[in-house]
Amino acid sequence: MSPTLRRIRWRLIWMSVLALLVSLGSFYLNQWVFSYSDDQCFWKVQGNKVLIAEILPNGVAEIANLLEGDELVQIQGRKVSPRTLQRAQAFINSQPEQRVLAYTVRRWDAEAKEHRTLVLPVKMVKPFNWVSFSVLLTGLVAWALGLLVVVSSPQRKIARHFFYMGLLALLMPVAIRGTVGNVPLELTVPTLVLEGLILSLAPTLWVHFFLRFPHPFPLRTQRIFLLVLYGGFLVVGAVLTGLRVLQAGLGPEFLGEFLRLAGFGAERVFFWGNALAVVMGLALFWIGSFRLSDRRRRGLLPALIFTTALLVDLGAYNVLSYQAQGQSLMFQREAWVFFVPLPLLPLSFAYAILRHGLMDVRRAIVRWVTYFAVLGLTLGLYLAGLAYLFSLSFQTIPPAWVGALVGLSALPLGWLLRWLLQALRRRFRRDLQSARELIMGGLRETTKRLSEEGLLSALKENLQEAFRPQLLLVLPVVGGAIELPALWDLDLEEPGAEALGQARRLLLPPGLLRHARENREVVLGLGNDEAEWIRDQGPSLRTHLDALEAQVMVLILVNNEPHTALLLGGKYAELNYGREDRELLREVSMATGIVLETAVLHRRILDQGRLEQELQTARRIQESLITSEAPALPGFQMALRLEPALETGGDLLWVKRRPGDRWIAAVGDVSGKGLAAALYMSQATALLKFASQQQGWDMAAILPALDQTMRNLMGPRDFLTLTLLEWEPTGRFRLARAGHPPALVVGGPNASEVRELAPSGRGLGLRPAGAPDWQVLEGTLQPGEWLAMYSDGLTEAMNRQGELYGQERFTDVLQRLWGTGSVRAACEAVFREVAAFEAQNRDDRTLFILGRERT
Repeated sequence: MSPTLRRIRWRLIWMSVLALLVSLGSFYLNQWVFSYSDDQCFWKVQGNKVLIAEILPNGVAEIANLLEGDELVQIQGRKVSPRTLQRAQAFINSQPEQRVLAYTVRRWDAEAKEHRTLVLPVKMVKPFNWVSFSVLLTGLVAWALGLLVVVSSPQRKIARHFFYMGLLALLMPVAIRGTVGNVPLELTVPTLVLEGLILSLAPTLWVHFFLRFPHPFPLRTQRIFLLVLYGGFLVVGAVLTGLRVLQAGLGPEFLGEFLRLAGFGAERVFFWGNALAVVMGLALFWIGSFRLSDRRRRGLLPALIFTTALLVDLGAYNVLSYQAQGQSLMFQREAWVFFVPLPLLPLSFAYAILRHGLMDVRRAIVRWVTYFAVLGLTLGLYLAGLAYLFSLSFQTIPPAWVGALVGLSALPLGWLLRWLLQALRRRFRRDLQSARELIMGGLRETTKRLSEEGLLSALKENLQEAFRPQLLLVLPVVGGAIELPALWDLDLEEPGAEALGQARRLLLPPGLLRHARENREVVLGLGNDEAEWIRDQGPSLRTHLDALEAQVMVLILVNNEPHTALLLGGKYAELNYGREDRELLREVSMATGIVLETAVLHRRILDQGRLEQELQTARRIQESLITSEAPALPGFQMALRLEPALETGGDLLWVKRRPGDRWIAAVGDVSGKGLAAALYMSQATALLKFASQQQGWDMAAILPALDQTMRNLMGPRDFLTLTLLEWEPTGRFRLARAGHPPALVVGGPNASEVRELAPSGRGLGLRPAGAPDWQVLEGTLQPGEWLAMYSDGLTEAMNRQGELYGQERFTDVLQRLWGTGSVRAACEAVFREVAAFEAQNRDDRTLFILGRERT
């Protein structure tokens, strides 16, 4: 059972049961319990006399020898006059059927030229009301059809609306025959209220239905319009119901004339409002039908023509009824002719639905008709067998054993019926079961290949074989959207295809995706009444989908994220996918998602393996570019170390000998981490290597050239910070800084023996370009002094409390180990303490220490 049907199933049951009880009960009470008795003649007042104006041919009045023109004097001894006419009519109507009443009449005798008084026996009859029966039959057919439609397609709003219209049609006998007859006062009031409610809702549901079907008009979602439509009819209906209740005997007598006039006015307003609603609904039906494709229009044409003809027929009835003013017995007797075609109205819709698949009910009808046919045939054979058996041996079987035998024989009958119904159920579901086996079998086979492309390709082939849809597209979901192909790409011939020749992007709303994740509602109808979210994205997209004739979208979720969308057109036998089909597609989607998760994981493992190989290669290349071993320099100590946060990093560490017995060292940091930063670092190292080997290039020339080149190579938000150091064997050095942390010179364990070297200079590669303002600081490294250059990965290391390691701790370590005279020990100590301190915010770490030997 689909989730939608599960939510509304009890509502369908109790509404149907209640409507059946009210409708059939009302028809029974009005026809056989509270119906009028009738003498089948029509009276009229002429002066102070009551004359018989019309006698129904072959009726009881004609059989009793009453003639037109007779003056009615008494009925069963009760005097009849214009003042007592209503009481006389009420007396006749209250008589039981077949009761004989004595009618005293005065008749003009032409031969004797005088009036004669005659007493004639008239037998009362209660004629069968064929009008009410036609309305009841129409309601039963409309309700049954609506129930089949909503059970078959419960997720469609139009299916539920169709059911509500059928339910209202089933209650129409209450509105047609609501207060006709000798209804007691305690039943009159609730009957009038129910009648007013039915007559108020009928025209509004009629108009609202054709705003949705067959073409969705924008007015169907306009709340103000719908509020006015429903509210207006309900208000007028409530006023009319109140006036009718007062006229029924609950109002004061002195207001009788006022109530009659007010009721007449309200009835006219209500009548013309209903007529306008009927015409409006019919017009919407015609307009909407001609906005459909030719195939769907042909499917609706019989229902469209028959609906129009039937409404014209009922309009003619109302005109003739108004002209007759209730004074023609022949018209009242033959009025049923106008209502005979009424049951064919829902049948014409049933023809359109079954023949052209506007809704999926064919399978449901065949299944349930077969169930009931088998059930009826089995019970009939069983009862006939019992009757035959008892007719042969009833005399020999004690009556006390008859009930026991019937009960015992019902047990095997129950098992037989159970077996037959289960066999029929398997028979009707054989196609669905074979489709499930075909599709699921394909999924099991493709699992071995662990290929997304192979899996989706096999799924497409199996769906094509199982459903043979007119359209089947497998589209990837990228960024919460799918791209609908152009009609030309699919070789579809559609009027106006030139305007639809471009691909369209269909967005999947976040709310829809959230609903799919939480409730596994992954099978989405694409019809006008099921997919408001498509129309919200513009009429051109709706037109594009209609041209594709895609009816169902199946989302495949991988790790709760949309991976692929399947678009399916009409099936081989029916245009729409029924409840069971959608349940199968939902099952296929979930199974495919599970298999795809394995395929995606397999692909990611392979990609990760390839990526790790590439990163290892990049790391080896990076290690070959940086200086990882400190060269031996007479009179100097050198320690250096670089630890990337990832496999590759963006820190730069490079030492090289320059022409003229000079050395150059560089410590830098490229913004960002990972492979991109490592590539920029490699480019910067290569440029430094080239520039350092050029004769006559000092720092003032290297930095501007490096800045311009990096700006051309790097992205708009990337940059490089750098500290560049050049020194001579005598200890004299030159230092330039481009946005990098200041260098430190440590000359002893005291705080006063540490100084920062912070020449000004902006980072390299920044946009926009600035003036070359890099300051070069010159000095001499005294014996026993250390010069340290580092990256911010050391000083900005963070512990669990969010506290930074800081430059103070970094300087303390250098000063503490300065007394050992080993720059290598100091370098290792710094990295060891930072690693122990850091708990988050991991970054590349670089440290370079140059120490001059003590004399």
